Amino acid sequence: MKTKWGITKCIDLKSFHDPLKRYLIDDTCVFDVEVFVVKRVSKGECLSMIKNPATCYHLWKINKFSKLLKKSYESIPFGDYNWKILLFPNGNAEAEGNSISIFLSLPKSSIPDGTNKLFVKFILRVKNQIEGRHTEFTREIKNSYHTTSSIRVHDNIVLPKSKKLFAARPLNCRKFLSFHKLKDPKQGILVDDTCVIEAEVTVLGLIGTK
Repeated sequence: MKTKWGITKCIDLKSFHDPLKRYLIDDTCVFDVEVFVVKRVSKGECLSMIKNPATCYHLWKINKFSKLLKKSYESIPFGDYNWKILLFPNGNAEAEGNSISIFLSLPKSSIPDGTNKLFVKFILRVKNQIEGRHTEFTREIKNSYHTTSSIRVHDNIVLPKSKKLFAARPLNCRKFLSFHKLKDPKQGILVDDTCVIEAEVTVLGLIGTK
C-alpha cells in the first residue's frame, strides 16, 4: 500500500526565492495541503468449479431444410439450463448469403441466483449422415449476463433479451458451414433435404460477484 505522495518538482528555486512571488516572507514559507479520502468499493469474482460436471447432449433433426424461410430457428430446450441451438439458415452478419450460422443460446431465467457468469465448454456439430465425418466447433468460455433494454445486440446478432449467445464472438461459428459444402451431396450433410445438428454442453463452473 502506498503511504507517500508528492510532487518531485513543485516549483523551481528561482521562482521560490523571487520576492515578487511572495513565496518567502521574512524567511518564512507556508505549506498547505488538502486531502480527500474517497472510499473505493470494489467487487471481485469468485469461480466455483463443479465437481464431476455432467454433459448434456441434444440432436436436432431439421426436415425440409431448403424450405426454411425465416431468419432464424431454434431447437427445443435441453439440459438442466434449458439450452437451445439457434440456427440462421441463410447466415448471420458477414455470413449472410454464403454460410449457415449456428449458436448456442440460454434464457437468462436459467442462471442460478447469485451467478453472473458461467464457465462453459461446448461443441456444436453438423452431422455427416453418410460417413460420420462431422463439421464441428469446440469452445471453452466464460460468458457474462446482465440486464439490458428490450433488444440485445451482441456481435451483430439481434436477439430477444431473454437470450445470450455463448458462441457469438468466434467468426468461424457465424460462418459455421458454407453453402457450397452444405449442398455438396458428397459431404452427406443434406440428405433427403434433412440436416442434423448436435450440441454437447458442459457447465464447468459458476462465477459470482463477491
